[in-house]
Amino acid sequence: MSRHACSAHGSCGDHTPGRRAGQRTGRTRRTSGRAPRIVAALCGTALAAGAPFAAAVPAAAAPVTGVRLAPAVDTQADSAQRQVLTLVNTQRSEHRCGALSASSRLNRMATDYSAEMGTENFFSHTDPAGRTPWDRAKDMGISDFGGENIAVGQPTPRAVMDAWMNSSKHRANILDCRFHSLGVGVYYGDGGPWWTQDFGY
Repeated sequence: MSRHACSAHGSCGDHTPGRRAGQRTGRTRRTSGRAPRIVAALCGTALAAGAPFAAAVPAAAAPVTGVRLAPAVDTQADSAQRQVLTLVNTQRSEHRCGALSASSRLNRMATDYSAEMGTENFFSHTDPAGRTPWDRAKDMGISDFGGENIAVGQPTPRAVMDAWMNSSKHRANILDCRFHSLGVGVYYGDGGPWWTQDFGY
């Protein structure tokens, strides 16, 4: 099973035209047949092969309707959301950052995006319609959005948190003391789970 992770941060104000997060071309990353690894997004920078790289194409598009999960899966996802928030706040406490509060709007943004990646079978901060996390936040009326982490293939909240904390770009989002709120989304489906963290100021 492939395991990937990617991060986007609010400090990335300039996006490289013609590329999307987590890839070197303009095509959205598909997740089949990938070896386990971590991929982190750096604004407008492509690093050496095997190292983190990223770019994103800001483009407005029609909002994508969120996918509703079955009740049993919702219960599992709700539990995972709470566990990720707890693990995030444990890390932040150890690094003298204030605890993040759960945000219902960021939870919906993250949940919708995890479901979209899982059902549409892509892995990128930029969706197939070309929308970045900042575009999606704007569409939902969220004005305090600050950054995003995504991952796929880690089976548990602790596994995905370990993957994010072992990547400098994801870790930077988690330990950014300027953030005050968090939304967590997880979608359980073929090729997943698909994870999203959305941070707010």
